[in-house]
Amino acid sequence: MSYKKLEGTTWTPGGEFIKIDPEICTGCKDCVKVCPGGVISMVNEKAKATKYENCCECASCWFVCTIGAIRFSWPKGGTGRKYRWG
Repeated sequence: MSYKKLEGTTWTPGGEFIKIDPEICTGCKDCVKVCPGGVISMVNEKAKATKYENCCECASCWFVCTIGAIRFSWPKGGTGRKYRWG
């Protein structure tokens, strides 16, 4: 997996900390709509986390999924984007 460098940020890869079960996902797109980083895309009419490097670890996708298709975890010590400007 390659991660894009954005000015003012650093990225620490943390694995797949957003897991979406395609068997449970109904394709409602709520998680896609609420994600501020555009991490989740629709693939074969199901949600799939595809751009982990854009995740700001807000867990909005997890909170908005009322059917429980999304599992989100904050890895010990944190991971993801760290912002230089607070």
